Amino acid sequence: MEIPTRKLGSKVIWIVTILFVLLPWGLAGQASAEGALDPAPEITPAVPNGKSVLFDNAHAQTAGAADWVIDGGFSDFAQAVAAKGYYVKELRKQTPVTYSDLSNYDVFVIPEANVPFKKSEQDAMLQYVQNGGSIFFISDHYNADRNKNRWDASEVFNGYRRGAWEDPAKGMNAGERASAAMQGVESSDWLADNFGLRFRYNALGDINANIVKPSADTFGITEGVQSVAVHAGSTLMITDPTKAKGLVYVPKNVPKWSYAVDEGVYFNGGEEEGPYAAIAKAGKGKAGFIGDSSPVEDSTPKYMREENGSAKKTYDGFKEVDDAKLLTNMIDWLAQKEDYTSFSGKNIPLDTVSPQLNSEIPANSTEPQPEPWAQPAAGYLWYDASTFAKGSYGSAVAPEQQPVYTFKHPDVLPNNQTFTIQVEASGLKPGQAVTDLNLGIYNPTGGAQLAKVQGPDGKWPASYGYSASFALLADADGKAVKELTVQLNPDYSGNANIRLRASKTNLVTKATTIDTVAVQPVASSITKAREAKLGTEVDVQGVISTKPGLFGSKGFYLQDEAAGIYVHQKAKGFQVGDSVTLKGHVGEHQGELELKQVKAIEKTGSGPRPEPVLVKTVDAANQGQLITIDQAVVDRSSKKGNAVQLQVTAKDAATNVVIDKKVKLHTKLQKGDVVQVTGVASVKKGNYLLKVTDKKDVQLLKKAPSKQHKHSYQYKQAS
Repeated sequence: MEIPTRKLGSKVIWIVTILFVLLPWGLAGQASAEGALDPAPEITPAVPNGKSVLFDNAHAQTAGAADWVIDGGFSDFAQAVAAKGYYVKELRKQTPVTYSDLSNYDVFVIPEANVPFKKSEQDAMLQYVQNGGSIFFISDHYNADRNKNRWDASEVFNGYRRGAWEDPAKGMNAGERASAAMQGVESSDWLADNFGLRFRYNALGDINANIVKPSADTFGITEGVQSVAVHAGSTLMITDPTKAKGLVYVPKNVPKWSYAVDEGVYFNGGEEEGPYAAIAKAGKGKAGFIGDSSPVEDSTPKYMREENGSAKKTYDGFKEVDDAKLLTNMIDWLAQKEDYTSFSGKNIPLDTVSPQLNSEIPANSTEPQPEPWAQPAAGYLWYDASTFAKGSYGSAVAPEQQPVYTFKHPDVLPNNQTFTIQVEASGLKPGQAVTDLNLGIYNPTGGAQLAKVQGPDGKWPASYGYSASFALLADADGKAVKELTVQLNPDYSGNANIRLRASKTNLVTKATTIDTVAVQPVASSITKAREAKLGTEVDVQGVISTKPGLFGSKGFYLQDEAAGIYVHQKAKGFQVGDSVTLKGHVGEHQGELELKQVKAIEKTGSGPRPEPVLVKTVDAANQGQLITIDQAVVDRSSKKGNAVQLQVTAKDAATNVVIDKKVKLHTKLQKGDVVQVTGVASVKKGNYLLKVTDKKDVQLLKKAPSKQHKHSYQYKQAS
């Protein structure tokens, strides 16, 4: 049975928070559909250490609420691994995993497998470990069974299904039994036989595992670790102390998970319950184990649920207590090649064999209640991806675009003066109205309301509470924004939640903090800056789209999702793709709006250059933005001063193109050639023009018929 909900504390504060919410009219957006035949995600480290980690996604790692992929619900973990120098990649396959799939990687991470391993896959993994590779098994509580196929991760890893020792397909219908997923599956005590331990079929509640073995006794894996989170998880039993060793244990008197199908806790917790995290040595290789996916996950699921297409909810477990430290330490140890084959003689204390119930002997195990824990949705077949809902991993159908909501506010909310919160929406239908919205701020302990929100008539309410109802109306691009002015209870400082509701139904809740601080202005959109009067001081944020200094001094073009503008400034240290916030005055130079007298400029992040928008020509609507004109025919070219000027025509619209001498291009271009050209939309003395900013942004698509022309210039030809 999957965990329905759980609460995790978080003190991570962002000035801008993107919120995917479940709304009455649709589901919040996750990524488009992908499957095993699509290119696998990978993460290349900035400073490689020469080692690589492969994450399994060939055993239903995205079933149910799970989203255990490196660009989804396990992305924080994967990025942390890459930050230590490891190359990280996802394994996608429709066929069984083989030794050759694994042999080039140092560590193979298996997040919560929900489809049983075939014997050939077990053999391949064992060969991989015996030859020096390492595997990290990430399990969960008994009966997690994300795809309702009667197998959960603990059973998959152990090698046998509880109560089905003699028949791995016990209880399955003819279609399930005959599926490719069940061919070659054999019952065995595989994990215990080869790694000296076995996952228990227990189910512990919400606790912190705080019995941690000293770092000197764990090869340094527990260095800096005092506690690891458990949110409905399992433990392991040690069957061979020369092969396996516990690292972290739960305390005594722990609660069972409220949905446990048996006693849940087998030995009242403590070390007799068995380790929550452990390691093993097999041949030249190693293995690591943890009894819950909760400490590994984060709150950024990528896919929709494969059974019904609904949105997933995952949590920021990787940020809890010392979860991240233990997990990254584990990867470091697993990646270190060591030829010893036993923990005997390694100057560490060996564990004792764990006690076990009679029902934990594989052949004696019984099924506490009929499986699966719930009936699958009509039409959903866990073994047939063609039945998966749109937007899920394996489905061929992408989900419909759904609204995305964004809060903008000071990173710390001031209780000593008014400030603004902007509620922004994108992904709406043009002209769509979202009505009966309310915003409130409250104390997460006790729920006391802390904010007054100024009404549309400019008046303040008499008491603290939710705002008066307001609406968001989408523009032609499906975007909307509402700015609210807020004052807080001056007597309160500490943690708080911001909540947005629709028709009194909670849409999203975000953690923040309140304190007595100087207000930090919320950065306005660039659109608002462009609409302001000349001389107005504005605060804006955006992404740098052109190389600083290309058009003089250290200036650059800055854009957000809706608009762009030139920033005339002199500070060093910025580059294309940097996200910045700044304060400046709206000015004008030869008819082009710009920000000047810039101060308080700060880099807040970095990434790729903004994607250009495909248009047919430069106009007032796309000023300051990166745009692309495709299938444009060159009408003429000329050289004027330090720049080359072209005129091109696409879809009967003519555009003047300017290329500064700093943009060094090659390959002759002549009248009649067909090109794709990208640059910044600009204006000079009333004339619209396109400024090319990079030599790669002019692509020759088709040469004109062979003929000599007086005027030509050199460009890069598209490969």
